[in-house]
Amino acid sequence: MSAGTDDRLAQIEARLLKIENYLRATSIKPAGATSGVVPPQAPPTPTTQPQPSIAARAQGNWLGMVAVICFVLAAGFIVKLSIESGWLTQARQIGLAAMFGFSLIAAGFALMKSDREYASLLPGTGIIVLYLTTFAAHRFYGLIPFETAIMLVGLVSGFCIWLYTQIKHDVYAVTAALGAYLSPAILGFNADAAFSLYYFLLCSVAFAAISIWVQSRILTLVSSYLAILMSAAIGAEIHQDMLVACILAAHFFVFTLGTYVYSTQNHAPLSEQDSWIFLPVLLLFYAMEYHFIEQIQAGLAPWISLGFAGVLIGLYLSAKKYFPDSLGSQSMVLAFTSVVLFHSVYLELLPAHATPWLFVLIMLGVAYSPFQRSLTQPKAAYTIPCLAVVAILVIEYGNMLFHLLDSKEASWRLVSLAAFGSLWAVIVNAGDQRAENKKYGHTLLVAAHLLAIVGCYRLTTEIGSLAVSASWLFYAVGVMAFAFKRQDEPMAKSALFVLGFAAGKALLYDAASAPTVVRIGCLLLTGAVLYGCGLLMRKIAHWKVERTV
Repeated sequence: MSAGTDDRLAQIEARLLKIENYLRATSIKPAGATSGVVPPQAPPTPTTQPQPSIAARAQGNWLGMVAVICFVLAAGFIVKLSIESGWLTQARQIGLAAMFGFSLIAAGFALMKSDREYASLLPGTGIIVLYLTTFAAHRFYGLIPFETAIMLVGLVSGFCIWLYTQIKHDVYAVTAALGAYLSPAILGFNADAAFSLYYFLLCSVAFAAISIWVQSRILTLVSSYLAILMSAAIGAEIHQDMLVACILAAHFFVFTLGTYVYSTQNHAPLSEQDSWIFLPVLLLFYAMEYHFIEQIQAGLAPWISLGFAGVLIGLYLSAKKYFPDSLGSQSMVLAFTSVVLFHSVYLELLPAHATPWLFVLIMLGVAYSPFQRSLTQPKAAYTIPCLAVVAILVIEYGNMLFHLLDSKEASWRLVSLAAFGSLWAVIVNAGDQRAENKKYGHTLLVAAHLLAIVGCYRLTTEIGSLAVSASWLFYAVGVMAFAFKRQDEPMAKSALFVLGFAAGKALLYDAASAPTVVRIGCLLLTGAVLYGCGLLMRKIAHWKVERTV
């Protein structure tokens, strides 16, 4: 083999050795180690912390709430300690209680990273203690004047709002609300507890603002109930009706405007289910406000109550512009307005001699309304307004029957005659609705017939018993003839009720007590009427056969 060939083979062997060494090195070192570049590493898989069970969380929350109660009671005993022992001055006790409240807030912030929901109980309790301390400093010990106490309550409320911006959990807000409103009850309020009313109003402003940031209507609901209840309870103890009425009205504006701003700012329209939850507190406010205004000046409360209903309707219409299709508070607003109109207008403002004419006006409105079908089958939102209207109709109908039987006043005869005409206007104009809704049609016919029976009795009773029976018979014949002309089978059959009633009275009472000649005439007249009506009923029985052919 030549020297050139040997040199070439040696070079090849050297290259193969380098390649082998390189491959051996790369099998040990990570890729890129020889070039000084560290390859990207896959991110470590996060280890999930085991979540506590729902039962464990519930037990923890209950223990936390018990702890809150213990803290609040401890603060209360600190505040009232001088009454029993006197080992600290009053000012020092107030200062100690305030330090305790700030310590609870600081402890809550220290635990915030570990469990925000549970830790938020402590700042909420701290706010309760601060409210409690300010309230006691003025009410119990007189350490600060009224103006200073109101200013401090405002500062605590502002501090409460700022705390929520740091905590942002509704457990804190609800805890603070409960404690803030119940603090006066824990300490007890005296007969001169006007300060408590201003205190509650400032709390309402604070929690209405917080509820907007919390984005939870539960806080608004809880604070509104507590504000109205506690203010009314204090109002019952003191003799300052004007102050109590103004404070209650201020609560109404705070919470209604707060709910309105909540919906518009958070783009969260009030749902129908949530709106019904607010109805009881509105009714509670209405009852309390009406009572205190009536104590101030009799006769003024109904007019002011209409103003509150108008405010609620105005806010609803304004919110309707923002949410034309998704606002669900219509039912609640209509329900509250119906209650106010029924009580303030119908029961209080309208004079007694005018209320029976409401029956006539309502029935004429139903008879000639272009929306008669929707009136007989209302939507769910109009259920309570319709019930209020029905209640008026029933009450006034009963009044007319009672006065026709017991009174001879011409005014009742006139309004009863008008009511009878309005009933028949509805019956005539609601033929299709009566056919579709048999209960509705039967109710109208029975009401008209019963009013006719009592009215005929009042008009003819002075003539004699036989005249009463004759008027009933002629009325029944007239109804059957009218039904025959209209081919209205239900109307014709309903007249049998009046006919049977009149025939029974004529045969069993009039014929038995009348002279022989009158008795014969009574029997002949009754028999002729019954026979003629029987003939009409036979004709009516063929209507169905003719319609099916």
